Amino acid sequence: MFFFAHDMHQHVDIVPQVRPLTQTRYSARLAVDTKTKLEAYRLRYDSYLASGYIQPNETGLFQDLYDDLPNCQTVVIYDDGVPSASVRTCMLAFGSRKRSPAADAFPEEVRKLLNEQTAIGIGARGIETTRLVRSPAADNNQGLVFLLYRMAGFLGMAAHTQILLACVRRNHAPFYKRLGYEAVTEPRAYPGLSCPMQLMSCTRERYDEVRRAFPVIDPFAGATDDLDGFFAGEPVPLGLVRS
Repeated sequence: MFFFAHDMHQHVDIVPQVRPLTQTRYSARLAVDTKTKLEAYRLRYDSYLASGYIQPNETGLFQDLYDDLPNCQTVVIYDDGVPSASVRTCMLAFGSRKRSPAADAFPEEVRKLLNEQTAIGIGARGIETTRLVRSPAADNNQGLVFLLYRMAGFLGMAAHTQILLACVRRNHAPFYKRLGYEAVTEPRAYPGLSCPMQLMSCTRERYDEVRRAFPVIDPFAGATDDLDGFFAGEPVPLGLVRS
């Protein structure tokens, strides 16, 4: 679905090898307040800078125009209360003026993908998951990768999206193929980063197959507690194993 900063998915298989953890070690919070947003921007900056994808700046933050758009939402994941990973989703709809990095970098291709969903009568909503990062200090924490997928998936399912979009580097494409994605374009310039990215997509039907096969990325597989307060910005506990 997404761009992984600091090459974090090169060491991750779709079937995670993780040690059992308590349900309360990890938590997630939707960035609806300034403090949580700044935590996300610092995580992005540290991760992208360590990977060489951005130049240093005086603020120590990485933010872009999409962060202020009403169709974009950011999640921060905490490891024992420490901000350790973050992901942003951008909702799209056919015929609307909603923007995302993928929609701006690949406008014709994204429009066609959304239109195809309209043509078969199942809706014209899509989601791009982007700015998926881990703190350099958590670079070897594979569990965070799956939790980020899970929360991004939850946002997409809550919005009833029917097409999932990802912009990835060419050498990362095999990982996304294991998640049900197919390449749509060749790599090209992508907003905010120095590395070219290619557009990949996954239908909701295929995503549902993958999440059911691999519960660690499924928001409703039993390892996530009550999500009722999530959209209000309340922290929600996350686990890597079923309760």
